[in-house]
Amino acid sequence: DNTDAVIDRAAWTVPPLFRFIAEKGNVDRDEMYRVFNMGIGYVIMTAPQDADRAIAILRTRNCRALAVGRICRGSGITRTEN
Repeated sequence: DNTDAVIDRAAWTVPPLFRFIAEKGNVDRDEMYRVFNMGIGYVIMTAPQDADRAIAILRTRNCRALAVGRICRGSGITRTEN
């Protein structure tokens, strides 16, 4: 209840399909991020000090892996930035 998930929209390039849906459907950017994964298949959360190691392990298994956000003090919401 006292933390937020903060997703950094600048951390990855959104696939063209999602840009097409937003444009043709006249869907607001924030709504697109709420409804669609915007190219992120799933999220694994780790302690900050373990993130680089987790990414390296996933990449050795041919998984596309990158850091897309952080957990910080807050009010229990997920929010986006950038």
